[in-house]
Amino acid sequence: MIVVQTKSFRLGIRFSFLAVLFFMLEISRSDWGLWCVSCCILHELGHFTAFALVGSRPKELWLEAGGMRMVPAAGLLSPGKEAFVLCGGCLVNFLSAGLLFLLSCPRAAGFHLFLGSFNLFPLKSLDGGRLLALLLEQKAPSAGAIISSGAHWLCAALFGALGLWVLKMTGNFTLLLTLFCLLFQEK
Repeated sequence: MIVVQTKSFRLGIRFSFLAVLFFMLEISRSDWGLWCVSCCILHELGHFTAFALVGSRPKELWLEAGGMRMVPAAGLLSPGKEAFVLCGGCLVNFLSAGLLFLLSCPRAAGFHLFLGSFNLFPLKSLDGGRLLALLLEQKAPSAGAIISSGAHWLCAALFGALGLWVLKMTGNFTLLLTLFCLLFQEK
């Protein structure tokens, strides 16, 4: 693990992140790996921007096999501010997709549209899973954890089945690899 520390910020890079990144770039043999990485970077910049807009900042950024994870600075955000920060990344992807479609770059727009949409699924390590948990915590505190967990495992099962089907039909295993990384993300 590589850790860079300043007075108020820590950047952590786990070797699993580098392994998945290099593996994906190696097997793609095309520019789609670079498009994916650039979409992810813009997604995370959307979260950073949302943090700034609510008057906060992350104290840590971890690059892991399952993606990037931000840890808020001391003091919890209000539920509304936390929801805004969680939506920031997807919003940037959707705005980028719209702009790229207008500029007649449908392939690049598609990467942003896919990443923004994918992050809204209710897996616990994705923005959508954290948004669902936050909403349920506010609206149904006693049953929220059970509902959130059920949605997580249902989504994981559906992605697993879809990933197996894609593997069988095309030989492409990236959805299964992505699901594995998200389910077994280091903390």
